[in-house]
Amino acid sequence: MTNGDRKSRGVKSSSSETKQLPWRPFNDRPTGIWIDETVARIKETAQPELIESLYRNPLPKNATFRVLRHLITVDGTKRPEGDNCPCPMCTPNRFLTGSLVWFPELQCCAFIGNCCADDDVLAEAEKERKWRERRDYEETYLLAALPLVGPKLTVVETLKPVAFEAVRSYRKIRNTLPQVHEQLRKMKQHHGGQLTLTEIIRDESAENQDDYYGPAGFKGRGKDAVETRDYTFGTFSGHIAVHKDYNPTKELEDIHRSLTSVAADSYSQEALDFICEMSEKQRHAAVVILQDVEAKIVKFKERLRDLSLFYTRQNADRFHGFFTHELNSIYYKVEYTTVRGQPTLRFKKGASNYDLIRGSWADKLDFDWPSS
Repeated sequence: MTNGDRKSRGVKSSSSETKQLPWRPFNDRPTGIWIDETVARIKETAQPELIESLYRNPLPKNATFRVLRHLITVDGTKRPEGDNCPCPMCTPNRFLTGSLVWFPELQCCAFIGNCCADDDVLAEAEKERKWRERRDYEETYLLAALPLVGPKLTVVETLKPVAFEAVRSYRKIRNTLPQVHEQLRKMKQHHGGQLTLTEIIRDESAENQDDYYGPAGFKGRGKDAVETRDYTFGTFSGHIAVHKDYNPTKELEDIHRSLTSVAADSYSQEALDFICEMSEKQRHAAVVILQDVEAKIVKFKERLRDLSLFYTRQNADRFHGFFTHELNSIYYKVEYTTVRGQPTLRFKKGASNYDLIRGSWADKLDFDWPSS
């Protein structure tokens, strides 16, 4: 069959005597390499009508197509006649910005103007393009991420003792000095961590205002007016230490569970084979889970670092001023020291000492997390 007789299935000439220009048939969606090369040729030559692999004969206006590359702009100054590009779906001298598309039923590709399809066809084509872009992104992401699942699980295992010791340090604060823990939590909730004591200067109400945590100034009117004055002792660091419940071990277990839910025992399998076996729903879920793991490990490390900042000399000085002030109903002397080489906050009341020891877990937070 000669080039003049060559036709892609379903593509008809405008008349039986019109000679058909040659084109390359595409039974399947073209490769990314061909798309990139064709777009480059369109931009370089500014004459898509001379590219033989493209379909340049008249096309049905309602033909279904898939967008391969959207909004390609041709430099009109490069065109010999200074005209616009011809559109196989409508007329010559039609456009300078168009799209490279593939017609699955007609098994050909063409460069068409953006106006040359009805709204439904264009919307469907755009929807399909976005779907393919998401699919390509997810497959590329998984190709890089799946081989790292095994190494990440290994790191998670090495972090379990770190998380366990950090939980012990946190619970020592909460369980050894529950009143201190509760009052510091109130400072975090009401004052953003600024250690604040409020003195009631004038109280004209009959009610006790000991639980008042508002700003200095006046509260209420008339006989219920309360005049107050605030004393501040600075903002303490390590707010995670006074959370009602903090458990980095559970955070790590959640990360481990997420990683194994994606790959289970198959993370050592060839990533490409594993991805090919996934349904679209599984592939999308795997990407979401693995991206969530990345956010969780960052949060895990940041919260541990925050806990380590609770055990500082600056905190000890501020806590001492706060807990020894006459307005504070909870009394403790606080000093900074070291126990077994670890930073320690020592709370003292009478002959009793309560040591809050940081622990060596805080020296193991610069771990390497596998990344592509």
